[in-house]
Amino acid sequence: MTIFDGYTFAEKREAALARRVAELVAPALARPRIQVAAILFAEDKGSQLYTGLKQQAAERVGITYTVHTFSMKDPVDQVLATLRQLNTDPAVTGIIIQKPWRKTWEAVMGVARDPDVEQTVFNHFPAWWAALVSQIDVTKDVDGLHPETLSAIERGTWQVEGKVLPATAKAVLSILGSVNQLKPQKYVIIGKSDILGRPLAFELKNLGFTVDVVAKKELEQRLESGQALKDADVVVAATGHHHLVKGEMLKSGVILVDVGEPRPDVDRQSVELVASFLTPVPGGVGPVTVISLLENAVELGER
Repeated sequence: MTIFDGYTFAEKREAALARRVAELVAPALARPRIQVAAILFAEDKGSQLYTGLKQQAAERVGITYTVHTFSMKDPVDQVLATLRQLNTDPAVTGIIIQKPWRKTWEAVMGVARDPDVEQTVFNHFPAWWAALVSQIDVTKDVDGLHPETLSAIERGTWQVEGKVLPATAKAVLSILGSVNQLKPQKYVIIGKSDILGRPLAFELKNLGFTVDVVAKKELEQRLESGQALKDADVVVAATGHHHLVKGEMLKSGVILVDVGEPRPDVDRQSVELVASFLTPVPGGVGPVTVISLLENAVELGER
């Protein structure tokens, strides 16, 4: 089984991006500096880690990366006021809201998962998140979070409309491209998030591939039927459930892309004799996502 080295893969892309940024800020071109503004929620340790990594990588390639920190308990209007300021600031070429882990948000907000418990709209994570990302200026949507961006990806028009893929989806596609040149195989994506599962599925389908996107219920049905994931040539797992994907669920030679966080979705020990390729956690998709975000920032800045 080949273990993907995300650090080396990202380093090569980073070097190329640094050269590209240097050309953009050359005095003769009189171009503005590329500047990304990030909104971070302090209670989420994972978000702090990822934001720090992105900021460090941005500095290495010559991109300004500013961070605006809030508490999850801050009024939504307070965060939106900062977003409006960033939207209208001509110096800011890209905006990202670092998405916190849902379980962390629920713990901080004291939100119960019982559907029978009456809650206000902003005590419900998807509604809270949508209220924020829908207000990003779509021309500065550096991580492909805006609903209009997702719609364009679904239509297959995101490129002609000047939009970018979410960085994690872009990272997965680039990794798959390096492995199998995106051959016409069967893809199964576990997880239906707007950051990875849905946009990745839309793009793969637009490229003409067969794709199944499954959540917890569909995966349980597959396991009960005995099918499991044995129909998949490529499995992309992004659920946050530790060691969810095991060797007995897979067919021989499968390509595994593990996007689990903070721990791996794939049980590496049990898949070693089954899979042909695995992205590890950490050190797999993560470093490639960071450089993919910065590449998006440059693309938006060039426009």
